[in-house]
Amino acid sequence: MSQWRETGGTMIIYFSETGITEKAAQHLQGIIGGDVERITAAQPYTDADLDWQVEDSRANLEQHGKLPAPKLAAPVDLGGATEVFLGFPIWWGIPPKVVDSFLGSHDLGNARVHPFCTSGSSPMDEAEEYLRSTFPDIAWAKGLRFHDGLTEEDIRTWADA
Repeated sequence: MSQWRETGGTMIIYFSETGITEKAAQHLQGIIGGDVERITAAQPYTDADLDWQVEDSRANLEQHGKLPAPKLAAPVDLGGATEVFLGFPIWWGIPPKVVDSFLGSHDLGNARVHPFCTSGSSPMDEAEEYLRSTFPDIAWAKGLRFHDGLTEEDIRTWADA
C-alpha cells in the first residue's frame, strides 16, 4: 500500500459537465480508493452555455474573463484529506473557472493536490502552469492527462509519486 494512503485520507474531487471527467474520476477511485466529490456550479450549465464555437457562450465568456467565475452550488467537504486528486476538463487550455471558485473557497491546508485532466488533445502543461501560478500556496504534485492509452500502472505510478 502506498505511504500516502497509510498516513492520510484520499479525496478525488472533480468537475464534469459531459461525463468524461466523471468517468476518469471513477476510474481513478477504482485504482487508488478514496472518497469522490463533484464540484458543481450554482447555476447549472446548459448545452448552449458549453458551446465552445459560440463566441458569447457562458463558458467562453467565463474563460476569457468577461464573466466572473461561477459560484459553487455547495462547498465540498474535504474531510481532512491529505491527498486530493483534482479532476477537470481542459477549456481553452486551462481548467474551467468553476475550479478556480473551488480552489479559492476551500482551505486545502496541508493537502498535496494532484491535478488531472481530460482532453481530446490538449496537454496538461498549460493547465498545470496556470494552477501553480494562480494558486501558489497549494502544494501541487505533478499532473496527468487521462487518455485512452493510459494504463492502470501509469495511473498508479503517477498517484504514488
